[in-house]
Amino acid sequence: MADFTRTIIPNKATWPKFPAGLDSYGLSGKGQFRSTLQVGRTWEEEYSPIKWDNVSFRGFLAYINSLFRERTLFTISHYHLQSPLGTISGNLYFYRPGAEQTGSTIQVSSSTSSQAGFSGSLKLGDVIKFAGSNIVYDVAADVSGATSITISPPLFTGNGIVDDAVITYTGVKFQCVIDELTMPVADKGLLYKGLKIKFRETP
Repeated sequence: MADFTRTIIPNKATWPKFPAGLDSYGLSGKGQFRSTLQVGRTWEEEYSPIKWDNVSFRGFLAYINSLFRERTLFTISHYHLQSPLGTISGNLYFYRPGAEQTGSTIQVSSSTSSQAGFSGSLKLGDVIKFAGSNIVYDVAADVSGATSITISPPLFTGNGIVDDAVITYTGVKFQCVIDELTMPVADKGLLYKGLKIKFRETP
């Protein structure tokens, strides 16, 4: 699967947002709230005005138009989530010597031969991804030199992540599709303004 090609750099980007849980309200106004295992974050990027005859701009419009029309899947790093806030170094592996891991607390290791705490730290809000899975997870609590990590969303039953699967913590890429595309409009100066792309994680 190809990476999204950024020939034009956005000047604005929203933070990736999870889908909502399930809410219902009674006549009294009392709310009932249920969490959901649904995944698929979305974010939007906006681009600066560009003149109509800019070669890179014209090529970029043709490229994103094609991705949108064909519903093409691609991988992309969110512009502000490419590096973790933590200072972790070395390898990090999913630790599953026996039964399948599920839930919000996962076992990890810096070694494939036995479970060992990793070197450094991960911070609340860093993102990670497991080899064999296309879902990106938030680190849900600060952690340092540990053998477990709290994540969100939780791992669901049947996730298929195997023992010693590599955990990526830097340059994490979302598998996405262009969910919405707002094409720019030209002003009197022949500057095209208002290009917006909404990306949706599609694991």
